[in-house]
Amino acid sequence: MAFLVLVAYDAWPVGVLVIGVMVILVMILQFIVYGMHQFIAFALRIWRAGVASVIHRFRSLASG
Repeated sequence: MAFLVLVAYDAWPVGVLVIGVMVILVMILQFIVYGMHQFIAFALRIWRAGVASVIHRFRSLASG
C-alpha cells in the first residue's frame, strides 16, 4: 500500500494530497453523523418516556 501511495505521489503529488484530505474529512464526518444520530435517538427516548409518564398521570387522575 505504501509503495502504491509513493508511486502515485511521485506521479501527481497535488492529487494525492487533495484526495488524502478528502478521505480524512469523510472519515471525520462519519463520526460526527453517528454521534448526532445517537444523541437524537437518546433525546427521543427521553421525550417519549416523559410523554408516556404525563399521559399515565392524567389517566390515573381521571380514573379517580
